[in-house]
Amino acid sequence: MELTHVQLLLLEARSTASELLDIQRPIVLSPGALHSLAQSLIDLTTACEELHAWGLAWMIQAAARQQPPGEVH
Repeated sequence: MELTHVQLLLLEARSTASELLDIQRPIVLSPGALHSLAQSLIDLTTACEELHAWGLAWMIQAAARQQPPGEVH
C-alpha cells in the first residue's frame, strides 16, 4: 500500500470524524451517506491491518538478523 493512499484515507477519516463531532442538532442520514461512512471505515481499517502486518513482518525480519546472546562470530 502506498503512503499517499494511507495519508488520503487518514485525511478522509479525520474530516468525517470532525464533521460528526460538530453536529449540534438531530440529523437525518441517508442510506448513501451511511454507506459512504461505512466504506471509509472499512478502507481505513483494511489499511491499518495491512500496515500492522507489514510492521510485524519487518520486526520479525529485524529480530532474525540479530545474533543470539553469547554467540561470537
